[in-house]
Amino acid sequence: MIKKLIEQRAALKAKMAALIDAAEAEARGLNETEDAEFEAHVAELRTLDERIADLQEAEVREAAAAAHHIETRPTATATVVDEPNPVYRRDASPSDPSFFRDLAALQLNRLDFAKPTGARSIEEVRGRLAKSQETRAGDMTTVAGAGGEFAPPLWLVDEFVALARAGRVTADLCQKDTLPTGVSSVNLPKVSTGVTAGVQATQNSALSDTAVTTTSVSSGITTIGGKQIVSMQLLQQSGIPFDRVILEDLALAYAVQVDNQVLYGSNASGQVRGLVGFATNNAFTTASPAPASVTNANSLYYVTQKAAAAVQTGRFLPADSIIMHPNRWAWILGAVDANSRPFVIPNGSNFNPLGTTGDQVAQGPAGYFGSYAVYTDPNISTTANSATNQDEIYVVRSRDLYLWESPVQSASFDATYADNASILFRVLGYMAFICNRYAASVQSIRGTGLIAP
Repeated sequence: MIKKLIEQRAALKAKMAALIDAAEAEARGLNETEDAEFEAHVAELRTLDERIADLQEAEVREAAAAAHHIETRPTATATVVDEPNPVYRRDASPSDPSFFRDLAALQLNRLDFAKPTGARSIEEVRGRLAKSQETRAGDMTTVAGAGGEFAPPLWLVDEFVALARAGRVTADLCQKDTLPTGVSSVNLPKVSTGVTAGVQATQNSALSDTAVTTTSVSSGITTIGGKQIVSMQLLQQSGIPFDRVILEDLALAYAVQVDNQVLYGSNASGQVRGLVGFATNNAFTTASPAPASVTNANSLYYVTQKAAAAVQTGRFLPADSIIMHPNRWAWILGAVDANSRPFVIPNGSNFNPLGTTGDQVAQGPAGYFGSYAVYTDPNISTTANSATNQDEIYVVRSRDLYLWESPVQSASFDATYADNASILFRVLGYMAFICNRYAASVQSIRGTGLIAP
């Protein structure tokens, strides 16, 4: 599609050049007809440039999402390309320094926790933790807080993020930024009504004059945390490094909760406003059990195009993503026409398909439906709406969804767990999310046609 648009752009430039060359050959300017044609070409050129830029950005975003996607095949492995941590290694043996053992030793002032890894003093433990922060990047370069709170080693964070991204498809489609410290809310300015322009009735008469009015959209700060209680026996006597085990458990729960907030945050009780609440005012319904039907205006394909058109006509920019449950995408892939031919087919030679699909994925970028990229997210509810038996589909312009997240903090505590010979490890982070800066940027599809297949 990008190639075709670039070819159209080149053809337009050639037409514009021909108009100018013809006028210059006759040593004159453009006449009224030529000038109108030239301006029409300019307007069309701008539209093509915007569409090309959107598609190129979507390709980059999809490639990034695919790079972080974790396959479910047994042979799949995570790849870390960052500089190695100077202290804690992913291939550590039981006698090598352990981030969680050192964290507990410093927090609880118990050198015996760290002795199996060669520490000779609490100050040495403190030094190892401090040195482990040296290779942090960006806002993760310093200790996250006092009293034993340190950001995990970079390789652990990389693995944390990889696991988290695999479980937070919708969240990773958003425009992301680091949540600054010391704030209780995030606000984005918004123009409510703009200026006007009109035809001047007569010379020297007043021009159209309308004052701009502004407002803002905001998000509170949501706290997301998880904990893992570990026995002293495991901490002191374990023959295997268990840092990864703890962080994987916490990472999965943290990732799912971030994604759920983006999708279903209620904007109450400490939650952000998620897509489902905002999209209620932009809902399209389908009662058709078929993905496509030439004669049925309720078919999913037809309604999806209406939702995409609502983004285009309300935002004046195109939608770029369709987000649905994996079951819904599988249902679409399994649908066939009257001649038993699938509506959505694998990439390659095809004739008038509704969409295309590539390799099978459990979650993440799955293919295209009506030229829009499809992302499957298993965190989408299959019991939505009052009927409690439907899933929803979201048609969005993801560049208008804004997600802020803080660095994740780790800490350990023994208070109230001492009588059980246990220690609590905690992971904590903060987020803010704004999806309502532009009213048309999020459209939802729901109805009896989306009863869970």
